[in-house]
Amino acid sequence: MTKKWWHKQLRIVQYNLQIKDTPLMDAARIARETVEMGGDTVVINVADSVVWYRTSIQHCTVNQFLPEDRDILKEIVDECHARDIKVLARATFSCMEEDVYYQKPQWAARRPDGSPVTLGDDRPGLWHTLYRSCPNSGFSNENGLRVITEAFKTYDLDGAFIMMGASGPGCWCDVCKKNYMEKYGKPMPDDKSLLEPDWLTSQAKITHHALKDTLLKMKPDMPYLRYYWPFDLDIGIGFTLPADNLENMGEEGNTLCTEAQDVLSLGVHKLPEWNTPSLRMKMGRTVEDFPPPVGIIHTCPGMDWRHACMPEAEFLYWAAQIPANGGTYWTTFTGFTDTISDKRMLRTIETFNRMTEKIVDDMNGAKSVCDVMLLSDGGIYVQGWAEALMCAHIDFDMLAHYQLDYDRIREYPVVIIPKQFKYPEGSKSIFERYVANGGRLIIEGTTDTELAEVKGLLGTKDTIVSSEDLEATYLQIEPAGKEIQNTLGDAGLIPLRGKVGFCEPGEETDILVTWVPPFASVATAGMPPERASLPVSHTNIPLCMVSNYKKGKVMFISYEPSRLIREYALDDMFTMIRGYVEYMLGDDKMIRLDAPKRVIMSVFGKEDRLMLHLVNGIGQRPLQDTIPCYNIRAEIKLGGRKVKAVVSKIAQCGVDFNIDGDLLKVNLERLDAWDMLLVKLI
Repeated sequence: MTKKWWHKQLRIVQYNLQIKDTPLMDAARIARETVEMGGDTVVINVADSVVWYRTSIQHCTVNQFLPEDRDILKEIVDECHARDIKVLARATFSCMEEDVYYQKPQWAARRPDGSPVTLGDDRPGLWHTLYRSCPNSGFSNENGLRVITEAFKTYDLDGAFIMMGASGPGCWCDVCKKNYMEKYGKPMPDDKSLLEPDWLTSQAKITHHALKDTLLKMKPDMPYLRYYWPFDLDIGIGFTLPADNLENMGEEGNTLCTEAQDVLSLGVHKLPEWNTPSLRMKMGRTVEDFPPPVGIIHTCPGMDWRHACMPEAEFLYWAAQIPANGGTYWTTFTGFTDTISDKRMLRTIETFNRMTEKIVDDMNGAKSVCDVMLLSDGGIYVQGWAEALMCAHIDFDMLAHYQLDYDRIREYPVVIIPKQFKYPEGSKSIFERYVANGGRLIIEGTTDTELAEVKGLLGTKDTIVSSEDLEATYLQIEPAGKEIQNTLGDAGLIPLRGKVGFCEPGEETDILVTWVPPFASVATAGMPPERASLPVSHTNIPLCMVSNYKKGKVMFISYEPSRLIREYALDDMFTMIRGYVEYMLGDDKMIRLDAPKRVIMSVFGKEDRLMLHLVNGIGQRPLQDTIPCYNIRAEIKLGGRKVKAVVSKIAQCGVDFNIDGDLLKVNLERLDAWDMLLVKLI
């Protein structure tokens, strides 16, 4: 069966066309320069605050700068198609111009006091006021559907990207109040922080279903992209959006996309997490039988600096995480090549697209190859585990709690359950079956309540009692944890903070790590220095224990190693998590990589090849230079397969390899921003 065109990794270029630049647009040149930039798909404005063609639909605003004698949209579509470039239509029905508002004021989003919500009042220039539209209004549900349907009937568009997710600042119009009452059985509160967690994200669902169903009936063989946010999202103003249910997003679209933005304008102390693109792609791959998830990255260091470009070294490292984790990369520009003032990013995008182009055929149809499954509930603890695993060069797949199924975890030697995991119904029997059949389960938690579903697997007696937030305390490795001690080296005490679950180990339970009580408070730890002796240098209170359950094993970690990674990120804290996972993997660890911690490894494979991606994030962010890394060594278990060749697919630099029994030993001479080691198998 032939794959659909968007079921491989694409190189998408989005031009956020500026209204005033419309007369300057040369469609042939835009298409030609997209090809020169290495792009194979374009995202173009069709209907946003204005409509970009002569529409027959009432109550919408047509771009006032459209030439009378030209159809710009048709020209761009035709010129792109002449060069085998696909065209995705960008539309958003979240705001309307002033002239529409005065015709249909009932379509506007309203504050609790009834006043309409406006957008961009402080923007300089002679612009009309924009009004946010209510997500339950006719502007999106009726008029928007008419506009986008007309556009697809008029133009040969290849796909749709409709930007409607959470309903911005919210709406308190009477329609929304009525819907809130019907949905939750109680009045809608004026305080946004008191809204039900899923209210804002639920508002676009009806519209998306209607748009998707209508467009795919007209043109079944096309992508309809749907946003997803895989982790809880703090949107400010006292409100956090819960992580999206990706299965639901998959019903509202047939392709998932997410914004993995590197917003440098937040300042160096608030930079996005260094592994954001990787984790978003890993979560995006969890919806089965879907095309590669799409990662959108702006070329600018922030929307308030959208006419400037990101540093090349930072951009290459950030963007490479998308295709290196099986995703499709999508870049966005403000304007088009003639109006982009900072031409450096055009060259950077060309460089990056040419790199991506080299790996597409090998990656087409490939699946991830890893030993570990990390379960996610969208919270912060899973992100601590992910960071530690990536720094240990232990690749992993992810699965959301609502996707949990025995068949989806049974092939993984190790499954990790982070603290405060939202155990779904039936999870108890799934985990018991997994371990009974030989699986190895790592469970993090500190309270009896949060661990109730897996309490019978922990190897503990009686109730687990949670401590207060501890400080000036340590953990200590016991003789049973000698493999972890060997990984750590000649160290006695490992810094510990946070909560501990005090518990009694059961019989035949191996104690790997124990608790060393505090010697002071933080306030008194420094003075007087001659009173820093440990009052108790050793206890039998376990912090990590391993017990057998039928054919498998369970490791229970009764403190918060993932929180320590998030808050303190000391090297020993990373090493402990690496030691825990390697202890449970034993001889099943397929790949060992000797490289600095900020070299991100991801592994894919298919019948006759194995692909080892290496992304170089060494240095202080935002990266100002790509710091080359030399002589990266990997050892790969072959499982009886034979090796034909090992090549550096992107950089095409020197690679030495030899076979030692069933072990392939590889040495990559030099790693710059990104490379893929292609192991050709016989």
